[in-house]
Amino acid sequence: MPSRYSRNNNATRASIEDKLFASGNFKNVKRGEYTAGDRIGQECVAKEFKTGSVFEDHYFNEELAIIDRTQKIIDDWHDAGIINRTIVLNIPEIWVYETTGHKALIEPMIRNFEKFNSNTGWADNTGGAWSEAMQALSHFSYHTSGGQFLLCDLQGGVYSDG
Repeated sequence: MPSRYSRNNNATRASIEDKLFASGNFKNVKRGEYTAGDRIGQECVAKEFKTGSVFEDHYFNEELAIIDRTQKIIDDWHDAGIINRTIVLNIPEIWVYETTGHKALIEPMIRNFEKFNSNTGWADNTGGAWSEAMQALSHFSYHTSGGQFLLCDLQGGVYSDG
């Protein structure tokens, strides 16, 4: 059952552009649009691993395990009542391209994209309410897990509707 603090695909098909939209340390990102399901007509992204086999389950299973753990931390964060704002997590699904058989992680496009911190120690300390909230979530993840986990490389979009 999806968390009330998650954003899910709710779609079964998408058209993905060939051109790269963005690139991170481990994945390339391409734009797309959902063509079937509840999100039809909405933008999505396809994230493809840069190295390793695009067919190998390990990369994708590891990514989904990280997402599951992150969702638990976000749910615990909300249950603890730290702030009165809602933080939600995009939950990707593993889809397979019909033409190549390659796998990709598909998820809804994030509007108003911002980077709040990195996995190298950088943090947005401009003093904005959302940057402070995301740093607090990062600290919460470390303390609530007894030092076993630290949410970092936090990125997202600030939405006026929550």
